[in-house]
Amino acid sequence: MDEEQQQFLPLKLNVGGTIFEALPDTLAKIPSSKLSRILTGSEPSIQQIGSREYFIDRDGSLFGYILDFLRTSELLLPGDFCDYDLLVKEVEFYELDPVLYTLETLQRKNKSEVLEIRCIRKGTGALFRVFGSSMETVDELSSRITMHVEKKNLSPWASVEKKNPTPVQNPSFYDLVFQCGANPYVNGGQVNIYVQLTPADRKILLGFNVLGILLDYLTKVGFYLQSTRTVHHQEDTVECYTFKRNMN
Repeated sequence: MDEEQQQFLPLKLNVGGTIFEALPDTLAKIPSSKLSRILTGSEPSIQQIGSREYFIDRDGSLFGYILDFLRTSELLLPGDFCDYDLLVKEVEFYELDPVLYTLETLQRKNKSEVLEIRCIRKGTGALFRVFGSSMETVDELSSRITMHVEKKNLSPWASVEKKNPTPVQNPSFYDLVFQCGANPYVNGGQVNIYVQLTPADRKILLGFNVLGILLDYLTKVGFYLQSTRTVHHQEDTVECYTFKRNMN
């Protein structure tokens, strides 16, 4: 049988124990890939075990998606597919750059960013903690929130001491903490902690108002409220608001 006739005979690929068959033209679809180099015998990481049979020590369950792309130029994944990171590693192994680009596009389209607000009411004030799956989003939100502290003396010679704006606390890259409200202090005065969320100019003292502005801001930047729940922790009641945003 001559070389031209062999182009119309399939090759057998044993990928991690799963058997596939493909025509040489299919494997040569991306000339720079390891699968294409099988045809020239110049790919040492893929072992030839028969006259037209090869063994590839990789994940066979994911190889089907790669082979389908070579056949159709489309990456067809199930709607509930979630093994993007594993598939990326397989695509990188085979050196299939066009597939990698398509996969990264799909991953951004289908991946959601999660952000949760936890609020503990303290009278008319509140303590807030915000957790996010994206370090960039938490950092952006942190840069927009400042606390303004005023210490008010309630004596007949009342005076107000204002401190410089205080940034929120960042216990880690993925969360931030801040508070608002009025609290008495030992000298008979009162400490008022206002929260400002730029670009708004208002400084807000009441906890439910701060919560409302925060929820409104997240909606404007593309998040949608997915769920709410209440958690009782020791003497506190924690209100939890979970938001999601598509990454595309």
